[in-house]
Amino acid sequence: MATSRFQPRDGRFLAIVLLLIVLMLVYLIGIHWWFVAPHMQFSSDMADLREQQLRYRQTTAEKPVIEKRLAEVKAYEQGNQAFLAEADANAASAALIQRLKQAMTEHAKDEKRCQQISAQNFNGSEEELYKRVTVQVRLKCDLEPLSAVLYDLENGKPYLFVDQVMIYKQQTYTPPGAKVVPTPLDVRFNLSGYLRQPGKTK
Repeated sequence: MATSRFQPRDGRFLAIVLLLIVLMLVYLIGIHWWFVAPHMQFSSDMADLREQQLRYRQTTAEKPVIEKRLAEVKAYEQGNQAFLAEADANAASAALIQRLKQAMTEHAKDEKRCQQISAQNFNGSEEELYKRVTVQVRLKCDLEPLSAVLYDLENGKPYLFVDQVMIYKQQTYTPPGAKVVPTPLDVRFNLSGYLRQPGKTK
C-alpha cells in the first residue's frame, strides 16, 4: 500500500494560510471599510481644513497692508490728471470744445485765419477699457497756427488725442494781375479724451 505524501504539518500550514485569508477578508469587510476608511477620509478632510484655515489667517494678517495699497491706488487715481475731470460724456464734450477754443485763442492771432466751423459729439468709437469721449471738429486754419493748436492739445493735461486728421486745400480763382491771398486750409479731425469710468463690456 502506497503511503500518502500529505503530512500533518502541511495541513497546519494550509490551515494557517486559510485563517490569514479569512482574517484579511474580515478586516477589509468588517473593519477597514466601516471604521478605518472613514477615519482616514476624516483625517484628510481635517488636513485640508487646517490648510485652508492657515491661508485665511495669512490673508487676514495681510488685510491692513492690502487696504493701505488699495487706498494708495485710489488716491493716485483721484489725483491722476490724465483723465477728463467731468462726470458725464456731455459735460466732457463741452470741455473738449472749450479746450480747443482756448488753444485757438492762444495760437491764432488772426481769427479770420483760424476759425472753428463746427464741433459735434461723436459716439462711434470702439469699446475700450475706459469710456472715450470724442468730438468731431472742422476748422478753417492756416498751417502754422494749426500746428501749434494740435501740439497744444496733445501735450497738455488731461491727455487728449487727435486722430482721423484730414486736410484739404481750397482752390480759388485769382484774376490775372490780382494779389494772391492764400486761403486757410479746411481741416477735419477727431478730438478725444477719456473719462474715469469703465468702458462698455461685451
